[in-house]
Amino acid sequence: MIKAYRVSFPEALRAELVEFELDERLQGKEVLVQAEYSVISPGTEGASFSGLEREHPIARNFAYPRATTGYGHLSRVLAVGPDVTDLKVGDRILSFSPHASYWKWDSGRFFLHVPPEADGKRAVFTRMAGVAITAVRKSSVQIGDTVAVVGLGLVGNFAAQLFQMAGAEVMGLDVAASRLERARQCGIQRVVNPTGRSAREAVLEWTGGQGARIVVEAIGRSDLILEGVEFTRRHGEILLLGSPRALHTAEVTPMLSRIHIQGITMIGALEWLYPIPELDFTRVSITRNYQQLLGWIMDGRLAIDPLLTHVLSPVRCQEAYMGLHAQKDEYLGVVFDWSLL
Repeated sequence: MIKAYRVSFPEALRAELVEFELDERLQGKEVLVQAEYSVISPGTEGASFSGLEREHPIARNFAYPRATTGYGHLSRVLAVGPDVTDLKVGDRILSFSPHASYWKWDSGRFFLHVPPEADGKRAVFTRMAGVAITAVRKSSVQIGDTVAVVGLGLVGNFAAQLFQMAGAEVMGLDVAASRLERARQCGIQRVVNPTGRSAREAVLEWTGGQGARIVVEAIGRSDLILEGVEFTRRHGEILLLGSPRALHTAEVTPMLSRIHIQGITMIGALEWLYPIPELDFTRVSITRNYQQLLGWIMDGRLAIDPLLTHVLSPVRCQEAYMGLHAQKDEYLGVVFDWSLL
């Protein structure tokens, strides 16, 4: 047995580092890994930390304590199972393992080779960019299209960067001044704080009254999805990149009528809609997405530094999650450095 540590949520608004014993015996394609860095997903993990996940329509069995959390883990391979042929001891990989110092991961499910020269605390953000790229993949974006991204957290910021890389004209919208400034530092050319005027007014002014060809809701708030339809242009698209969780009561007929009359397409943009491995019969896969994104991070085309606000020891996990929950102007990209244990 190996003495290991993992982050858990014993109750709402409480995170703690828990010691546990990990059986290092491996089967099949399992690999034993030692963590270098892991990145917090502010949306998904934040919902579990705060208790918001209990309102998610498909999370009927959600309950505390949560033994593990997290899914962006950069580590080094310590041992491989009997059926592993594409990894060896010493390799660095990105996986969907939780925040833990040591873990057993099924490499047959997914892993991404990370070169030795890659800066781990930046490379681990490949995981969050992997969520964001789904919006680009699911859209019909063409060079010169107008794209309005609502919400400039990690996922929204990466989506805005990726749409710009695809040749679109992008506007990012957020009410947090710090996130607008970080977006500017990442090269997003148009950023707007809709406080004091509606997002609809800002987008219509920018597009000469037409609305954006593509609207991306990157937070997961139903009220903002409803509003987003109002500034999506005729025959445009609105992509649901954030996961709606909180219950919301509203009159939806005006929205549905606009979608119907204006020929607007509403598209779900969950990354798991694509297969993980590369397959001959599909153009897009999660593996290929991650390979591309890591390359862009390493060569500097995808900006990371303005988003990396905190590198913390996992011992400070309560501070990390509470900061992301209550101090959104200060906390954005939070990485655990497992060498600091």
